[in-house]
Amino acid sequence: MEILRREYKDVKNFSSWTLVYGRRKVGKSFLVRRYVNYDLYYVITRDLQAYFPDEKAYKSLNDAFQLTVSKLREDKTVVIDEFQRMPEKYWDGLSAEHPNGKLILVGSSFRIMSKLVDRQSPLLGLVLPYKLDIIHYADVLRQVKDPLLSMIYRDPWTLSFVKSVNDLEDKAYQLYMVAKALIGEIFEEEERQLTNLYEAILLSLAEGEWNTAIIANSLNSKGFNVTASSVSGYLDILHGMGLVEKIPIYGEKRKARWYYKISSPIISLIFYAEAKYSVSFTESVGELPIGREVQFSIGEMLAEKYNATFAYSPYEDIDIVLMDKGKPIIGYEVKIGEFSKSEAEKAVERIRRAGIPKAGLISLSERPNFNADEVLGPEELVKVAEEISNRVLN
Repeated sequence: MEILRREYKDVKNFSSWTLVYGRRKVGKSFLVRRYVNYDLYYVITRDLQAYFPDEKAYKSLNDAFQLTVSKLREDKTVVIDEFQRMPEKYWDGLSAEHPNGKLILVGSSFRIMSKLVDRQSPLLGLVLPYKLDIIHYADVLRQVKDPLLSMIYRDPWTLSFVKSVNDLEDKAYQLYMVAKALIGEIFEEEERQLTNLYEAILLSLAEGEWNTAIIANSLNSKGFNVTASSVSGYLDILHGMGLVEKIPIYGEKRKARWYYKISSPIISLIFYAEAKYSVSFTESVGELPIGREVQFSIGEMLAEKYNATFAYSPYEDIDIVLMDKGKPIIGYEVKIGEFSKSEAEKAVERIRRAGIPKAGLISLSERPNFNADEVLGPEELVKVAEEISNRVLN
C-alpha cells in the first residue's frame, strides 16, 4: 500500500541541487526513488561502500564518486542516499561540479543539514535543504478513511506491521522493539548514544508529562540529576532530531509556552506501553492513550483547513484550540466514542468559559447530534481531509 503524500510534487520537480533530510523511516528514499527520474542512484553503506540497488551491485566509494562526476558533467541526475555517511573529503570534489547536472542528496540525519550549511562547508550555497517529516494526517485520512488507522500510518514504516488498531495491543512488544531500535539508530546517526536520560525523557513524554519542571522532578526521582532548564535543552535537541514537537499552549492559566510531545503518534503510543506496562518485560499491555494522540492529528488537520495555528489547552482541558494572530477562533472536544448529552454540554460550556468564541464537538464514532457551533463525525473528518488534500495534491 502506498500513501500518496503532498511532498511528491516537490520531489518530482526538484530543479536544483537538493538535500532531502529528516528522521529515519519517514519515506525519504521511497519518495526519491519513486518520483525522481534519476540516471544514477546509490546508497552509501555503513562500511563505506556504494550499493547500487538497480544493479544489485557494490562498488567502492572512489568508483561511485567517479561515476557521479561523469554523470553530472553529462547533465544527468544523480542521487546519493545516506549521504551523511560520505566522508567529507569527497565534498570538495562534488562542489567543483556545480552547477552541472542535478545532484540529490538524501540524509537520515538532522546534523547533516547543519554541516552542509556551515560556513566552512564546500557545499554551502550550492545545495538547498528540503526537510521531510511524517505524513500529514489529511493525506493519509483521505486515502485510508479510518481516522484511527490513519493516525498510525502517518509513520509509513507501520504499513508493514499494523493492519488494525487492535494490532497496537496485540503486537505491542514487537512494535516497541522496532520503535526502540529506530530511535537508537537516530541517535547513532547523530553520533550520540541512546542514553538512559534521553530514553527517560521520551518515556515521560509518552506518559503525557510535558512541563519541563514536572519532567525534571520525575527524572530526579529516578536517580537523574537534572533541572527544568537542562531538560528544556534536552528537549530542544530531541526537537532538532525530529523526535519531539512543540505545540503552543492556550489559556489564561498558562504558565508555559509550549506543550512538548513525541512527534510520531505510533512511537508515542508504544513508548507509553513501555512506560506504563513495561512491555519489553511483560510483553503485554492494557489500554493505550489513543484518544490523546488522535486529537493532535485532527488538530493539525483542522488548522490546515482554517489556515490557523493549532494550540492545546492542558490547563483548561480543551483538546484543540485554533488560533488566528494569537486570538482563539474555535475550540474542540474530541472523543473516540459517542458523546452523552451531559458530556457535550460540559464540553461546550468549558470551551466558552475559557474565552473561546466558538465550540466544536468531534466524535470518531458518529456525528454528534448536539447544539454546538461545529459538529464532526468520521465522515465529516474524511471530507475535511479530501478538501485539504485535493487542494495540496492537485
